[in-house]
Order: sequence, then C-alpha cells, then structure tokens
Amino acid sequence: MPKKTLEQRVQGSAAQRNVPTRGVHRGRVLMEWSFPEYERHQRGLLWYIIALTVSIGLLVYAVRDGNFLFALMILLVGLILFTHHRSEPLEIPFIIYDAGIQVGGQFFLFRELQSFSIIYEPPVVKTMYLIPKRQFIQREFSIPLYDQNPLHVRSLLIDFIDEDLNREEESTSDTLARLLKL
Repeated sequence: MPKKTLEQRVQGSAAQRNVPTRGVHRGRVLMEWSFPEYERHQRGLLWYIIALTVSIGLLVYAVRDGNFLFALMILLVGLILFTHHRSEPLEIPFIIYDAGIQVGGQFFLFRELQSFSIIYEPPVVKTMYLIPKRQFIQREFSIPLYDQNPLHVRSLLIDFIDEDLNREEESTSDTLARLLKL
C-alpha cells in the first residue's frame, strides 16, 4: 500500500473533515488554504560562498579551542541544511471551521487559542500568528497568508479569538530566516 502524504492524511475526504474531534463537531469549513512546510529560498553562489566561509571559520575556531561538541554541531547543522535543501517541503493544510482551526494535523477549538495577529506588509510579509493558550512551551504558529484576503481572515476569527493589536512586526525567527535565506 503506497504511503500517503501529510496533506492526504490530514485532509482526507470532505466527509472525513467534518467528523467530531475530541467529542466536538468541527462544523462546516469557513475557509481553507495550504502552505509549504518551509519556504524554499533562491540562493545564489555568493550565499553558498559566505555560508561555507563562516562554517569553516567556526569549525576551525571550535577545533583550535578544543570544543569538539561545537564542531560536531556545526557539521550537523551543515548536513541538515544540505538535506533540507534537497527535499521538497510538505503542504500543510490550514482550515478554519465553525468550531476551531486546524493547522496540519492539529485541531484547536477557538477557546484553546489565546490570540491571533496579522502582519500584512506586502509584498514581503503576509503572515498570521496564532498563539495557543495551554502549552508547556509557549509556541506560536506562523501561517503564511499568500493570496488570502487578511480582512476576510480577520473577520472570521475576531468573534472567537482575541486579536493582538500590539504586535506590529513579524517574529524575530521569521525575519532572520527570511533575511539569511534559511
């Protein structure tokens, strides 16, 4: 039996998406789109030269300092970036239901979400952030909006989730990932 992709496993048929989750009926789909697991940046020759130079410099420093664990970490990060670059990102479904939101394989009832914010500065930044209430480590979900109308998304969520109006910039990790093309 062939393996299913993440999107096939999560989305399934329209009938499957309307089944109860944790005893709660999700309701009808109000809006949905999908986004890649990570953004594939176009990196030029200069990017690779700089990355290789910095990596070799850090590796030499680690070996001269006798910090072999740091050297191993540098090699592992290089290996991860290399394999990451060669693989295609999975498509993550994002669905807004009557009862909550599904991000990939996770379903959150509206009452389980603390807040959302939309940072919309086209063409560079078009992102929505969701912050769940109860998690061991406070983690936010960064959802690219792409061609979705941010006003429509906001109008669907504003009645159920608090909007964080104080947030005016994308997260530091998103900014660094975009600027460093990681």
